[in-house]
Amino acid sequence: MKNISERQKDILSIIANLDISPTLYENANAKYKAITSFLCDYGINADMYPQGSFAFGTVVRPNAKNPSANYDLDFVCQVKGSRSDYTPSGLRNIIEEALSSSGVYGGKLTIYDECFSVEYADINGVSFAIDIVPATDESPETKTRLITKSPSPQLIDTSIAIPKHNGERNYRWITNNPVGFRTWFEQINAPFLVAARNSNRMRLFEQNSNIYASVEDIPNALERSALQRVIQILKYHRDVYYAKLADGDDIKPISAIINTVVARISAQVDPSYSVFELLDHVLKELEIYAKQQSLTTKEFTQLYESRSVFSRTDGKWYIANPANPEDNLADQWNINAKIPATFFRWVSTVKDDLLTALHRDDDQEFRVLLENGFGATAVSSALGNKYRAIAAPKPIIAQTAARPYHSL
Repeated sequence: MKNISERQKDILSIIANLDISPTLYENANAKYKAITSFLCDYGINADMYPQGSFAFGTVVRPNAKNPSANYDLDFVCQVKGSRSDYTPSGLRNIIEEALSSSGVYGGKLTIYDECFSVEYADINGVSFAIDIVPATDESPETKTRLITKSPSPQLIDTSIAIPKHNGERNYRWITNNPVGFRTWFEQINAPFLVAARNSNRMRLFEQNSNIYASVEDIPNALERSALQRVIQILKYHRDVYYAKLADGDDIKPISAIINTVVARISAQVDPSYSVFELLDHVLKELEIYAKQQSLTTKEFTQLYESRSVFSRTDGKWYIANPANPEDNLADQWNINAKIPATFFRWVSTVKDDLLTALHRDDDQEFRVLLENGFGATAVSSALGNKYRAIAAPKPIIAQTAARPYHSL
């Protein structure tokens, strides 16, 4: 007899097992603050702060092809001044020279076109890398222009300029706004956190009483709302799904799209929704947006006039960056039609693997769908042999097996 509540808890345990641990969180915080102090001692007046999944509280182990892969934690290194005080290459050189000269960081440093990466091995054997993106304050002229275009002008003041690689170590400035993006997300996420705060904090304390002396000592950044868990579920399922495609790395949806569309859809619902109620709602909404592939803008608006998370005016996909009105998060969708087509196929697969699967009568079928969605290693790490047959499967003998035996 299937137990849907228990199955839901098991799916959440898989995701929690892929999340950053309290120990690693504390270690990463100490490490990035140490880098900031080093840069200050070196003579660089800079502030470092998290962006991406570490800032949003949606970290999952990154590489579905390699379950033992390191965590990549993204940080901005914002040097005092503005873009008029530096060239893009010059700003990079300042940070690169400082880190390369260090006896502590030089041997751990990898230089990439878009960032610098400092790799660490955690005391418990879990490795992580701090990826550092150089930045400086965006120009007043650019901010003024963005304010006039933005539906949320209060977010624009934290805009930064970062060096964008053009090839052969040539760089140009592009505008980014991770602080504004995080502010926007946290405003939506706040009521979801409040709705689950007491149970979340007690669970964290019970699991980590060797680290924290009381519930009050639990950092707020370790709490996970239903909204954050849904994003984590979708991000890791995405990684597994697209890892199976030959061109998956080139066409998989960026995390900023998942963060944005899930948050915008979730902003319209009751924050007391459970993780699976919210996941079900988000996937149903995404299936509605998938109809834009065949409907005209006029037809879609007539049927679903209140829905504006995605738009496809004149055949051009558009997903607004809430913190930068000049950034279309779906710009690559308009270059390669395979990207949106695959995205909406993936949405259907998520529904099959994680929601329809909950109602399967056969435990083994449920296990197979879990492994299809999250990978065998992640599922085994969290659940062991649960939902597997007790008896070992009989070997298939090619000469006597029903054809095609290789499909069994």
